[in-house]
Amino acid sequence: MTIFRLTNEPKAYVWGSLELIPALKRIDSNGQPQAEIWFGSHRLDPSEVDDHIGGNLLERIGELPYLVKLLAAAKPLSIQAHPSKQRAMEQFALGAPGYQDSNHKPELIVAVSEFKALCGFRPILEVAQDITSLANSNEIFSGWLQAFNNGGLKGATQWAFDASHTEVNQLAASKDVLGDDRARLIAELDLEFPNDNGLLVSVLMNQVTLQPGQALFLPAGNIHSYLSGLGVEVMAASDNVLRGGLTKKPIDLEELMQLLIFEPVMDPLVQTKMLSQGLEEYPVPVEDFSFYRVAPSSDCMLVDLALNGSAILVCVAGEITLSNSLDELIQLAPGEAAFMRAANFFSITGSGTGYLAMG
Repeated sequence: MTIFRLTNEPKAYVWGSLELIPALKRIDSNGQPQAEIWFGSHRLDPSEVDDHIGGNLLERIGELPYLVKLLAAAKPLSIQAHPSKQRAMEQFALGAPGYQDSNHKPELIVAVSEFKALCGFRPILEVAQDITSLANSNEIFSGWLQAFNNGGLKGATQWAFDASHTEVNQLAASKDVLGDDRARLIAELDLEFPNDNGLLVSVLMNQVTLQPGQALFLPAGNIHSYLSGLGVEVMAASDNVLRGGLTKKPIDLEELMQLLIFEPVMDPLVQTKMLSQGLEEYPVPVEDFSFYRVAPSSDCMLVDLALNGSAILVCVAGEITLSNSLDELIQLAPGEAAFMRAANFFSITGSGTGYLAMG
């Protein structure tokens, strides 16, 4: 067999949604958060292979260079970033905290529902305007303005991480000078994470709302936090995460500041490339994976597609049939996934929507 159906248990992280994944799969909620389902061969949680042989994907095919996840957030994830490959190799060799392996972790997240996130630093003029407004309304933020004027985004970020609980609480009290959307975000974050310096850092970050099919690419050093929604995520096969706020997990501000790229991200959305009817690529500047949206229908069958390596397909709507030149096939419903090894050519038919990772 070269096509396997993949299964895995949802991870019950506290930020996970009770309903989004069950609703996608058309099953009842079990009353527990269902935050992520991993599809791949990562050693920390390899998918199970659902066939007559069984076992997990790591045992069956070895390590893949990428990992695919269904991600369902009801509450914000931590403010975080991921290392470059060189940094990961160096720090993992030293046994540094936060480094689970020696790989980098560039990520792409595609929205399945409306999906909200913080991604990258805002344009300089926007940051200057908001910190100035805060300083004019409350003298306690004059030090933040000075740190920004002297040290740019890096100086402003360091000040935000080092600020006292009093300064964090004053942001919640002064939020209305930042405009409705930003004020609403700070109020929501304050409810979940009172006294957390991540509230201040969020002022420096792009606030993004994705509609289904839109995507963000998160390279090494990109500061980000997912806020809410259902998405399909693909990444290099790594679990290296350095956190700085909006979490009860350990944080490492010194290492995080070493990783961050202190440059504005002017347009964080990925511009897709239409390859053919029903086949759309999300171009990314990494070699670990390529990623596609597939939308077969009665009028659009994706046939005789070349596969040189391996692929994981996740269905998010309708019904999709994956087949190959060896006459193997698997039908997928929403929330289901399949793995396929190189088999000369493959086809995707049916009527639905899925996301395809290849590498």
